[in-house]
Amino acid sequence: MDARSELLYRKLLLRSAWRTQDLARELMWSADQVLQGLEALKSEGLASVSGGDGGSFRAVEPCIALPALLSWRMREGRSPQPSPVQIGRFITLHEQAERFGDPAEGNDGRHDVSAMIERMVAKVEREVTLLAPGYREGGFEFSRPVADMVLRRGARLRSVWAASVLQAPNAMAHAQWLTQEGAALRSVGTVPPRAVIMDGAVAVVVDETEGARIVRSPAELERLSALADRFWDRGATVRQTGRQPVATTRRPRSEVVLRLLSEGLTDDAIARRLGCSVRTVRNDVASAMVALDARSRFQAGARAMQVGLI
Repeated sequence: MDARSELLYRKLLLRSAWRTQDLARELMWSADQVLQGLEALKSEGLASVSGGDGGSFRAVEPCIALPALLSWRMREGRSPQPSPVQIGRFITLHEQAERFGDPAEGNDGRHDVSAMIERMVAKVEREVTLLAPGYREGGFEFSRPVADMVLRRGARLRSVWAASVLQAPNAMAHAQWLTQEGAALRSVGTVPPRAVIMDGAVAVVVDETEGARIVRSPAELERLSALADRFWDRGATVRQTGRQPVATTRRPRSEVVLRLLSEGLTDDAIARRLGCSVRTVRNDVASAMVALDARSRFQAGARAMQVGLI
């Protein structure tokens, strides 16, 4: 990020939601400068419309936003690329500030549901199921950073939407992106709970009147998972609507190579797994080592895991 973008992102992190006029006053920028800055952050997955207030904006949590930015810039060959060490330090300092922040300094703890779910999703290992009874711009069910983090970690992503959701143009655009990325999406007539289930071990259920609650009870998790499975089995598959075919390899090969490196596989084993040449794998490894400032293959895989890149 350039200095202005970083300043705006850091300011967004201080509250759960900001209106443009409040940001303009705090930063002493014009409204146009704020809007331009917000659009730039949104394009890089660092900011989003607030799910609780469509007229406000919020920062996407650093634990998923910054690794996604690094992944995208590595994939596109963009420079400068954020340093993995700087990313790790920024995430740690932010989480410490959240834990010990002083409300007098304007830090309200950002205890909104999207921030909470983003932090939980950053630790997912196997599967995430999203239940969406309706479309809400900025909602966690329609967040690219959330979906991208799940898929980058090699976990399965299932989304079940109420049929009415498909009538929203922005929802259909997200559905198109999900299918291109290899996520599974189905729709049913109605979806009573708004919820996310992670690894079958924890869930967040959102009620419009009572707010969000974390579910850890095995009995309640089992009931919620069974309900999600019933919706899934009854649902109609939402297929890709565009003309471009879905690629056979859904995630970028470089991400898969890093994940297999972290598991200790050799170049030959990775090449066999991916069906490509050993030279291709070695080129990917060399590029990753440079981008991650790693001195060895092992360090590249370990550092990718540490910063949430995989």
